[in-house]
Amino acid sequence: MLILLAALPVLYWQAGPDTAPLLKQAGITQIAVPPANLNLWKNVRDLRVEGVNLQESMQLPPPGVAFRMNVASASRVPWVNSNGWRLMRWPQRHFYYNVDANTAPLAAAEAFCYNTLAVLQTDQNGLQPLATMLHFLSTLTPDAGDPVADIGFIDDGSPVDAEVMNLMVRDNLLFRILRSPEPGYKLIVQVGSDEYSKEEAKNPDLLVHKIRYNLTDAKRTIRIFGTSVVLARVTAHGQHTRIQLLNYGASRGMQVGAFRVHILGRYQNAQLRSYGDETARIADYSFAAGATEFTVPELKIFAVVDLSR
Repeated sequence: MLILLAALPVLYWQAGPDTAPLLKQAGITQIAVPPANLNLWKNVRDLRVEGVNLQESMQLPPPGVAFRMNVASASRVPWVNSNGWRLMRWPQRHFYYNVDANTAPLAAAEAFCYNTLAVLQTDQNGLQPLATMLHFLSTLTPDAGDPVADIGFIDDGSPVDAEVMNLMVRDNLLFRILRSPEPGYKLIVQVGSDEYSKEEAKNPDLLVHKIRYNLTDAKRTIRIFGTSVVLARVTAHGQHTRIQLLNYGASRGMQVGAFRVHILGRYQNAQLRSYGDETARIADYSFAAGATEFTVPELKIFAVVDLSR
């Protein structure tokens, strides 16, 4: 699709080259345009331009949170809308977001987190927030690790499996999509098996509770305490582990206060890079029962924690 997409998400821009000063002023350095418009941009300097046909891309819903009434307590409970399961189910696809200014930085961080090919369309108000996030992402050390998975999930491509995966992502249950059982996982899940029947899957929420119970909290690679809107993705390579943290409440201007991270393994060193706060530092670093724990003081949208043994 695009060579430039191998590194970062890219702004999709349908306006003409007369808007180049607007893009440059916002801090945008590269764009994707409709193929029919590509020739119009050939004389514009200091801006990388590639042609993209959106018909070849899968459109994703804007990431964020919605509020649903909890029947038991009548409280407003945030419901995380993450595209994580989609990005995992179709790793070879090209994706397209159409997002507003509040959601553009989160969408860019989500695509980056899952190392996927994506373009983002936003309006004039979204240009600077998007450019600021893209600049932050460009300063991060490339991730050489592979995704960490506690669970092997056998996906048959059905809507039922999609909903189960969606809830697993929301619950920070790390999994890898399989086509058949493979060794090396703490738990294998297949909807329709004796252990996880189709009947149980009629209530995906209860089924995911069962998956978490069978895995046990003690075997979960990562657990997050103190927030329900932060999702984590973990990758590892050799003695190094990277935790990427996404605050889905950012789409509604929600900044998450201090929360606790518990990750299996003993890590001697940790470095936090947090979007919008160059001075952010990990607090209350400790070891307990074969795990490392620390506090992230706050999270605006996206942060990376690099750990080493």
